[in-house]
Order: sequence, then structure tokens, then C-alpha cells
Amino acid sequence: MRVPDRVTVPTCIGCGAMSRPGTCETGCAERKLVLIRAAALDVLTNAERQILANTTALASPAEQLLDGRAATEEWPGAFASVQEQARTALRRAPDDPAVAAELDTPAEPAVTWWCDRCGGVDAPQPCLGICVWRTVEWAHDSIYEDARERVLAERQTEQRLRALLRRLAGTTPHHGQHERSWRALAAGAAAALDRPTPP
Repeated sequence: MRVPDRVTVPTCIGCGAMSRPGTCETGCAERKLVLIRAAALDVLTNAERQILANTTALASPAEQLLDGRAATEEWPGAFASVQEQARTALRRAPDDPAVAAELDTPAEPAVTWWCDRCGGVDAPQPCLGICVWRTVEWAHDSIYEDARERVLAERQTEQRLRALLRRLAGTTPHHGQHERSWRALAAGAAAALDRPTPP
């Protein structure tokens, strides 16, 4: 039996003990299995969905900066246009502090012992005398850690784009400096999107 991605185990909400009795007649094997509450993985999944939606919205003005096909005499108008796109994207994809809070604190792992023959799970704890058992869904910690690492990287991309668009939205080039400002911001867009710097 392979290590489970998710497993449902009766869990005491008081002491944290977990027990899903095994069925091996000759005694269960005990292999260490570190679990994370599946609800914490679901929170990550929801955060990732929001981050990716924000990144898509924020990337559009950055892509426009990288395109940069405005003719010389059109730089002021082109700059004003992409600047308005940036402001619109920032309004439509606001930064949610709750997402940052969810990512800042990793979920608490639970060390259990698992039988790879019958699937039994056991995590005894000192009893507090008030055991209240609830069925809880758990996820393998490696799945959670992989997801968290991926989402943190996606969050960094989102924040780089957000910083770039805020700079763009608040920039007022001097007369005749629109092209220079555009190209400086385009270099920032290339870095945020991990693209080659435009010539």
C-alpha cells in the first residue's frame, strides 16, 4: 500500500490523539507518517486560485510595457494608456492581507504511525480525561509543503507585478522623457515576468 495523499482519521479535539485501528492479524507495521490537516491544504489551494487570478490581471499592463511599439511622437499617449491600464488592474486585483497572513504561518504537522499493509493510523497522546473524537481529514505533509512552496513563489511574482504597476501608476514623466520612463519600467516588467530585457 502506497503512502496516502489524504486520509480520514478519528481525532480527539482535546489531546490531539488519532486512531484508525489496523486489521493486521500478526500486528501492524509502524511507519512514520507526518500529516497536515487537509483544511490547511484547502486554504492554500484557495489562496493559489486568488493569486493566479491577480497575477493574470496584473500581468497585462506589464506585457504592454514589454511590447513597446509606440512611435516616437506617440510616447505620451502610449504612456498614459498603459498607466490607466495599470490603475485599472490594481483596482480589480486588490492585495488581500488575509492571503499573506495565511502564507506567513505554516500549518502544524502531526506525527503519526501508519501501517503500509492495512492502512491503520495511530498517534497516541497523553489523555486529558475529556476525549472528544471527531472525524478529521488529513493530507500528507509533502503534498502540503510542495503546494506551499509553489504558492509562495507565485505570490512573489504577484507582488513584483503589483510593485511595478504601483510605480507605473504613480509616475509622471517630465516633458520628453516618456520613452525613457517607459523603457525603465519595461526593464522592471521583464524582471517581474522573468523575461529577457527588451532592447
